[in-house]
Amino acid sequence: MPVDQTLTKVAADLAAGRTTLARQRLRGLVASFPDRLDLREQLAHTYRHDGDLAQAGRWSYLSPDRDEREVAAFERTYRGPFAQMKALAWRTGEDSAGPQAAARLRGLREQAEELAGAAVSWQHPHPPPPPVTWGGRIAGWVGVVLVVVLTGLVLAGLGWLAVTGARLVWGRVS
Repeated sequence: MPVDQTLTKVAADLAAGRTTLARQRLRGLVASFPDRLDLREQLAHTYRHDGDLAQAGRWSYLSPDRDEREVAAFERTYRGPFAQMKALAWRTGEDSAGPQAAARLRGLREQAEELAGAAVSWQHPHPPPPPVTWGGRIAGWVGVVLVVVLTGLVLAGLGWLAVTGARLVWGRVS
């Protein structure tokens, strides 16, 4: 369905008090057109209408007229740059939404890259794996040794059962 028709349905849904349905339609549009800040702002408006500051801040994060209280609620809910990048669901080039939004997107990505110590993409914003410690390595080796020992004990027990069973059968046959 074209964007204009969907927006007409969103307006009708909002007029009828169906904010959940309007929000679902807008989320679909934002997923299809992630660089359209007007769609993100309309989605933020539906959350704002319901009093959900964190989600309103999430969807208005890139807007020039964002409410800093909403942004603060968003940042408290989605702690750290990786969670915030994932929540923003940005999938296109950073420059496609204008200079102010691009600066915010770059700033967030650069924070994530500083934490990761490597390049981070908007398509897969994952934090770096935790560093391997000596304690973790020792625990891993202890686990391997335990598995080997227990496997050996199980095999020895099965061997004992087989020998005992064979003796029992051999004793009855002879």
